[in-house]
Amino acid sequence: MALNDKPQAIGTQAAQPASGTVTLSSESWVKYPDFHLTFDLDAAQIPVTDAAGSGSYGALKLFDFLPGAFTILGVRQNYTAFAEGAALTGAAGDASFDIGVGSVAIAAAADGALTGTNDDIGDEVNITLSGGTGTGSKVEGAKSTGFDGTSTAKDIALNWSGTAATIDATSTIDVTGSITITGRMLGDD
Repeated sequence: MALNDKPQAIGTQAAQPASGTVTLSSESWVKYPDFHLTFDLDAAQIPVTDAAGSGSYGALKLFDFLPGAFTILGVRQNYTAFAEGAALTGAAGDASFDIGVGSVAIAAAADGALTGTNDDIGDEVNITLSGGTGTGSKVEGAKSTGFDGTSTAKDIALNWSGTAATIDATSTIDVTGSITITGRMLGDD
């Protein structure tokens, strides 16, 4: 691969959300084997499924890696605004949730928690909205384990897990902010 490849050298940006946008920033680059991806979110909508007493969940795929192994050297999540869908908290504006970045999209309610592959790229950030507003951020260094996408390519998913106590119905949440992921490709079989 060339010294200054575009992010397409390691994968492709996922489809846009139903509402809002996710932009792979012009700050993103690949100098194989290293990569630096910045996703700018502008009211990017995450569909939320309410599972009553079990909490609620939703995911938004951001990126599809090409087959290959990689490691994460650092992640910065910076969420600057959220907008609750009309039914999410019954207009209370008090959603309490975890949001994080995983190699697999969350597929079941976990009552306001993210674990395992749901936040293995970027650890969960705990947020409680007040009057419908709130922010949150997290900066972290290298992960202790690598990601083996040699047989099945990995994804980058923005995962969301709401608490049973604050989420009232299946709805949406819009996310504004940015996510930066730096890593190194480790090759393919």
